[in-house]
Amino acid sequence: MFMENEELPRAITVKKMENFSKWYDQAIAAAGLIDKRYNVKGMFVWLNYGLETMKIIKDTWDGLFKKSNIKEMYFPLIIPMKYAQQNSSWFEGFKSEAFWVKTMDENNASHILRPTGEPAMYPMFALWIRTYRDLPLRIYETVSSFRYETKMTRPIIRDREITFWYEIHTAHQTKEEADKEIEEAVRINNIIWNKLSIPVLKVEKPKWECFPGAVGAIEYYSIMPDGRVLENGSCNHLGQAYAKKFNIKFRDKDNKEKFVWQTCTGNGARYLVAVISVHGDDKGLVLPPEIAPVQAVITTINVKGEKNKVMKKAEEISEQLEKSGIRVYVDADEKTPGEKFFEWEIKGVPLRIEVGPKDIESKNYFVFRRDENIKISMSEKNIVPECIRLLTEIQKNLLKKAEKFYDEKITEAADRKQLKNIIEQKKIAKVPWCESEECWNKIKEFEEGIELFGADLKKHSGKCIACGKPSAKKGYVAKTY
Repeated sequence: MFMENEELPRAITVKKMENFSKWYDQAIAAAGLIDKRYNVKGMFVWLNYGLETMKIIKDTWDGLFKKSNIKEMYFPLIIPMKYAQQNSSWFEGFKSEAFWVKTMDENNASHILRPTGEPAMYPMFALWIRTYRDLPLRIYETVSSFRYETKMTRPIIRDREITFWYEIHTAHQTKEEADKEIEEAVRINNIIWNKLSIPVLKVEKPKWECFPGAVGAIEYYSIMPDGRVLENGSCNHLGQAYAKKFNIKFRDKDNKEKFVWQTCTGNGARYLVAVISVHGDDKGLVLPPEIAPVQAVITTINVKGEKNKVMKKAEEISEQLEKSGIRVYVDADEKTPGEKFFEWEIKGVPLRIEVGPKDIESKNYFVFRRDENIKISMSEKNIVPECIRLLTEIQKNLLKKAEKFYDEKITEAADRKQLKNIIEQKKIAKVPWCESEECWNKIKEFEEGIELFGADLKKHSGKCIACGKPSAKKGYVAKTY
């Protein structure tokens, strides 16, 4: 909630694992990621450090999409009601949470702000696609989406303006081509998650939870420190359902008219939520080097009469690191060394190099590793190769730590009692499930607030936790955001 005179926290006063909710709010503010005091519920300001971090993540997906020959476009944010109502099931699902748009002289709204991209893109698909030569059509855009959330909002986790949201939409001649597109979307997502050092949880979405008429969907979930899971992207095989609603047809080589097969993939700023939540510690953020705006900060330790000497050496080291491809910042502020260290630790910068008169004299410098919170002494001649090595090591170490965290958070449950104990321990239960909607609903009623949010992609033999019948899948059960 907006508070006009509220001061942003400059420090973190709680432990992450004891009060994750408060820790998160303090961390994103103290690190300079966002300012939530904008006077519209569910909307916030991206501050420079947060924006620069998100731009690096966006550059990552832009580069991967380009390599895969997925073309970037831009569609209007305002959708005419004619387009919005073209798929009635889509409209019924989103109309209650849409922002309706009308002019001063209109009695009824004639447009909505886009909650998703389909009604903006697919009328254009119908104009662009005429024959098999126009296929495949593979495009994406990165924009804001708008949903009138009635639940409690939390910056980046649950917003009314969903920022940095990308959507890939594709159209194909056959189901098999669309199947391959989903495989490519999963491959790209795997690379993105690796850049974030996050071992994301991949699940198969129940058919009745997919878009009406869709073939299926794969969803990604991040495990949070409080034992809840956060949906973090999806790859959707839409089949021909939307093509039939928006009349997206093509003539094949035999001049026969057919509907296209479609897919869509989306995610955005929630990538950063996973990074903040999984890698962060009681001091603040811990950013993987791949996405850190500043990979190494050089903090000057100023002594009266030696400032110019210290600054010259700091700039010299900075130049050497920059030439090697490292993103560097020299902090020559007049603050005390302790104040500088505190600030950059909250921001999660992977490496900190301390430069003072004594260091220059000895030609040995202390380098602080944020992932392990330890100092390492290294000679001046080894600073560049050692920093390169350490950044690679930090990236791998964060993934290793995150994998351990995920492994500890997921526990098998064979019956209702075990499931209850797992949820009470703020963990995720993995349960045998017969894949029926009836048992899916029953499992949700085992404990207040839990959901069976998807099935493991691998096959497992067992007996369904709800009905006792043989099961070939295991479902993941947890409280969700």
